[in-house]
Amino acid sequence: MTAELRPRSDWEAVDLGLALARRDFWRLFGCWWLGMLPVVLVCFALLRDSPVLLLLACWWLVPVGSRMVLFVVSRHLFGELPGWKSVFREWPRAFYRRFFFRFLWARFSPWRPLTMAVEDLEGLRGKDYEQRVRLLLRRGDATVVALAMWRIGLSFWLAASIFGTGLLFLPSQTADEWWVALAVWGDGGWLELPATLGWAITISCLLSMSLVDVFSTGAGFGIYVNHRTWIEGWDVELALRRLANRLRGTTAAVFTAVCVWLAAPAAEAAAPPKEMIESVKSHEDFIVHKVEVPQPKPSKSGSSSSSSGGGGDLGFVGALAQFLMYAVLGAAIGFIVWLLWRYRHVFNRKGFSESDKRSRAPARVVMGMDVAPESLPMDIPTAAMELWRVGRRQEALGLLYRGSISRLIAGNGVEIAESDTESDCMRRVEAEAAPHAGYFSGLTEAWMRLAYGRTAPADEAMANLCAGWPFRERGGA
Repeated sequence: MTAELRPRSDWEAVDLGLALARRDFWRLFGCWWLGMLPVVLVCFALLRDSPVLLLLACWWLVPVGSRMVLFVVSRHLFGELPGWKSVFREWPRAFYRRFFFRFLWARFSPWRPLTMAVEDLEGLRGKDYEQRVRLLLRRGDATVVALAMWRIGLSFWLAASIFGTGLLFLPSQTADEWWVALAVWGDGGWLELPATLGWAITISCLLSMSLVDVFSTGAGFGIYVNHRTWIEGWDVELALRRLANRLRGTTAAVFTAVCVWLAAPAAEAAAPPKEMIESVKSHEDFIVHKVEVPQPKPSKSGSSSSSSGGGGDLGFVGALAQFLMYAVLGAAIGFIVWLLWRYRHVFNRKGFSESDKRSRAPARVVMGMDVAPESLPMDIPTAAMELWRVGRRQEALGLLYRGSISRLIAGNGVEIAESDTESDCMRRVEAEAAPHAGYFSGLTEAWMRLAYGRTAPADEAMANLCAGWPFRERGGA
């Protein structure tokens, strides 16, 4: 398996299918056009003067390309990436398999991305096909229908985007002529479009259909795999197969031992069952022994003494058990009282926040930069200015920036976390060390321009930052 199979929600399954399509996008895109290229060529030969009709015919035969995409993505999920030779052999079957049903009766079905997998991968027909589709759709077909609506909307939007992008590169006169032709087309003269405009629309729509169909087919396959995982427990089956692979060596050893045992010479012929039962019953362990114990006649004085003695023993044991029970109960109550007293600060919201603040260790790495005090020089502005003079500008400004963060943490108690960004650090400084907020804001802006925009501040600005550095003593302001 090249993906983790587990029960997912419907939209997680769509995301799985999109990830499978992204992984092999160029191969799937090539397979889609490999399946549709003969169709496009035949339509071009017959409808070259009517690009709009050519586009309609190609749209009608889109399931050919979808089946080619499904052929590759389904086999790659199970560890087999088909070669181009296998893809070429698959094209005739993708075209003529259930031609009349797929291209006439079920062409407008919104469940096509799911039902196509039942046809092509499971090979079911007739009632078996209907029962299987009904079973898969029992988990909910709303996602499949939403996927079909997404497919239609995205196809139109992407085609319009491609066409609009092409218009940007046309001369203004040609673009104006096309806009006029589009206005006429909207009034009903769609068969009288200029040839270049018609072909531009056709090419834009074909590109849009190919891109959207690759991903929608992958998404439909993801829903199909997820439905089968929920219904048939594919993830459990795969776990059992992995366990069987691990135990394969043990199974072989057990099988060899059984074969050796079967090949050993047979033991002596066993006795008849009746004789075996009698011999077992005659063993001394099965002999019933009866012993009669004479019981003395109880006397009145003896009975009274025995009863009083037994009652005394029973009373002592009961008192001991009761004492132990009360001792355990008292110890439990005392332990609970001690716990409440020992951790009484937990119930004090203010005390809890203060203790948590005291126990939190200061950050030593922020945004990947080491801000530990021992990693910095004693005189940070001087060291930064020396680096600036020798041309190591990013290192110089970075030293000044992380030195400021280190001093704010150690000397001013600003709670800067390791995961904070520059903006987060700025907000914390404004809230907890307002006197240094102005300087730190200018330093942060200079650092971000150099680190992300590759724009170094002027030498005078760097000199001002070093001269105005407000943290003159290590660990304090």
